[in-house]
Amino acid sequence: MFNAVLEDLGLFRDSMTSIAELIDETDLIIRQDGIKMVASDRAVVVVVDFFLEKSLFKEYNYSTDMRVGVNLLNLLRILKRAGPNDVMHIKIDKKIEVKFVGSSSRIFTLPMIEVSKDDLPPIDKLEFVTSFDIKSDIMSDGIDDADLVSDTLVFMTAGGRLFINADHDQSSVELEMGDHVIKNLKTADNSRGRYSIEYLKKIMKAKKISEHVSLGYSTDYPMKILFNIPGKARLCFILAPRVEE
Repeated sequence: MFNAVLEDLGLFRDSMTSIAELIDETDLIIRQDGIKMVASDRAVVVVVDFFLEKSLFKEYNYSTDMRVGVNLLNLLRILKRAGPNDVMHIKIDKKIEVKFVGSSSRIFTLPMIEVSKDDLPPIDKLEFVTSFDIKSDIMSDGIDDADLVSDTLVFMTAGGRLFINADHDQSSVELEMGDHVIKNLKTADNSRGRYSIEYLKKIMKAKKISEHVSLGYSTDYPMKILFNIPGKARLCFILAPRVEE
């Protein structure tokens, strides 16, 4: 059995909101140090690696590791019913019980489900030629600009600068970003990666949880998009590339 109390629901709810854009059901892994999730969308285009640290909870009563299958869309519907001052109590024992305590007390229950376990790529072994940090809003705006003309977005580095562009037929968008926008740039010149704008737009909905985002990519290689809130949570997306023929 597991039970915990979470006073600040915002981070957990916003994380589940962004994850549910891509994944409808998954296993939550209850561990001594927090709650972890690693899952892919049905097409295995993106893998989500999420961790909510124990320190975020007011109470965290753990006895043993548990793997809890849950429908994320149903869980999210419940989380959205929480009031701004509600405290969440979660209990897992044969079923998932979520209680909101505020001006009133409300209890919701969800069944634990069996989740198919697909083989996932070894994301912990990925290494990226180019990496950088950027404000989440700036990255999101760049993706929205590119969405006007194309369904894919190209990231390139040259001369120690980052270029993001999209083109289709006679239309194009190009953004050039120097050290006034990007931080901690590490790269080898001429690295180039192309990625789905549809997926990037869904991923960037996680900008609510962190002001900054870290990205990593290599030529014709997956992209890493990391939202990190030290001491609280870590939400990482690994996005497959669109390989040019």
